[in-house]
Amino acid sequence: MNLLLVAFVAVASPALVELEEQGRTHLYNLDYASARSIFGELSARAPSSPVGPYYQATTLWMEEFTRRGGMAGSTFRTGSYWDEKTRAPVEESLDRDFKALAAEAIARADAILELNPRDRDALYFRGASEGVLSAYHASLEHSYYRSYRAGKRAKHYHELLLEIDPDYADACLLPGIFEYTVATLPKTLKFAGFLMGLRGSREKGLGLVERAVENGKRSRWVARLSLSVLNQREKKYRSSLRILAELEEAFPRNPLLPFERGSVELLRKDWRGARRAFEQVSARRDAGMPNYAAIEPSLIKLKLAESYLFAKDYQKASTQLEAALELPDVPAGIRAVIFLRRGNASDGLGRRDAAQWDYRRALGLDADKMTNELAERYMKKPFS
Repeated sequence: MNLLLVAFVAVASPALVELEEQGRTHLYNLDYASARSIFGELSARAPSSPVGPYYQATTLWMEEFTRRGGMAGSTFRTGSYWDEKTRAPVEESLDRDFKALAAEAIARADAILELNPRDRDALYFRGASEGVLSAYHASLEHSYYRSYRAGKRAKHYHELLLEIDPDYADACLLPGIFEYTVATLPKTLKFAGFLMGLRGSREKGLGLVERAVENGKRSRWVARLSLSVLNQREKKYRSSLRILAELEEAFPRNPLLPFERGSVELLRKDWRGARRAFEQVSARRDAGMPNYAAIEPSLIKLKLAESYLFAKDYQKASTQLEAALELPDVPAGIRAVIFLRRGNASDGLGRRDAAQWDYRRALGLDADKMTNELAERYMKKPFS
C-alpha cells in the first residue's frame, strides 16, 4: 500500500480518533489554545492526513469570528454583523496562516484522492476544507462571491461522497446548509441567484441537516448548532431550545450557548426565561469561569435591559442600560444599541426629549443599518 494511504489510514486508529474528538471538545468549549495544541499534534502524527490542518484552520477562523462577536445565532437572524459599517480587515498574519492551513488540508486530501478517488474520509475533508474557506470568505472578508464558489465546491465533494456512501451522514451538513441558504436568499438576491443557476430547497436543506444531527459523527455537534439556528429562522423556538440544552450539557464551558438560550427566549417573548439565562451568563463571567470573558459585559447588560424593556418594565431597563454605559471600552456598535434602547425606555417613561436625544446619539455613532433605521423610526414615532 502507498505510504500516503498508510499515513491517512493511521488517523483512523483509536488513539488518533480519540485525539480528534478531544480537540473538537476543546474547540466547542472555546478552549482555543488547547484545541490548537491538540490539532497541531494530530497534524504532526498523521502528516499526510488533511485532518490536522483542517481543524487548525477551523480553530483560527472560529477564534477570530468569536472575537468579532459573530459566533451566535443572532448574527445569522438579524444580519447586523454583515453590515458594511461593521467590517474590519483581517490581520495579515492571521489571513496568511489560515489560508496556508486550508491549502495544506486541501493538498493532503487531493494527494490521497489522486491515488484513490473514492476515499471517503479524504472526500469529506476535501469538502470540509472548502466549507471553512467559504465561512471565512463570508464572515471575515465579506466576499460573498468567493464564499459562494467555495461553498459550491464543498457541496460538490460531499454530494460525491454521498453518492459513494449514502450512509456517510457527516457529508449531509454542508449540502444541507447550502440548499437552505440558497432557498432563503433575500428577494434582492434571489433574481441574481436565478440568473446564475442557483437552486435551493428549504425542506431538502433542513432534512439533510437533520440527517447529520441524527447519524453524523464528526459533524454531530456543529450540525446541532446549525439546526438550532435554522429552527430559529423557522420560528421553531422550542425545538431550538431543546437542542441548545443538549449542547450546554455537552459543552458547559461555552458561554455562547446560555447566551444564545437567552436570545431565543427573547424571540419567544419569555422575558423571565431570557433574564434567567443572561443573569446566569453574567454571574459565571463575574465568577471568572473559564471562557466566559469571551462575552462582552456591556452586551450582557444590554440583553438584560431588553428583557425588562420588552416586558414594559422601563425603569429597570433604564437602570441596566445606565450600568452598561458606565463600563469601560464599550464597543461602538453595542454603545449605539444601548442608546437606542435607552431611548426606548425613556419613551416608555414619558420622557420624549430624553428619548430623542438618545436616538440622535445612536444615529451619530452610525453603527449599522438596522440600528440607524430603528433610531430614525423612533425619532418620528415614540417606542411603545
